[in-house]
Amino acid sequence: MSLKDRIADGLRLLYCDIRSAKWAVMFIIAYFVLLKKIFKSLCPMVFLTGFPCPGCGLTRAGIHVLRFEFAAAWQIHPFIFAVIGLAAVFAAERYFLKREEMRVTMWCAVMVIVSLILFYIYRMVLLFPNVPPMTYYRHNLLRNLLGGFPF
Repeated sequence: MSLKDRIADGLRLLYCDIRSAKWAVMFIIAYFVLLKKIFKSLCPMVFLTGFPCPGCGLTRAGIHVLRFEFAAAWQIHPFIFAVIGLAAVFAAERYFLKREEMRVTMWCAVMVIVSLILFYIYRMVLLFPNVPPMTYYRHNLLRNLLGGFPF
């Protein structure tokens, strides 16, 4: 199979994947639009508890990467590069190599998630609650429901 045929097959498979997931994608988009419009936050953990999640800052870091501002992306959340690498491994296994069982992607995902959680603990110990994105958001649902108790 030539490289051109392999790329064409991969693009067809990508199109099929997008079509099969269209309702899930539309639901996720609607969820985030409503969360941002109504509750002023994209992160459900921040909205509910006021505490940052392990992924807090990844969206902003991703925007910096799209602008080729790599140092700024690294400063906000260095794991954006691991997420991009994981997406590249997934794309290679799924759309170029067409593997049904994506063992490499699975192991990479496990390593990224475990590392991300360890990094989250590290950032919470060193940076919370004064250094963005590791800040406490007082206008959260839990605090409002409990009558403004300071958490």
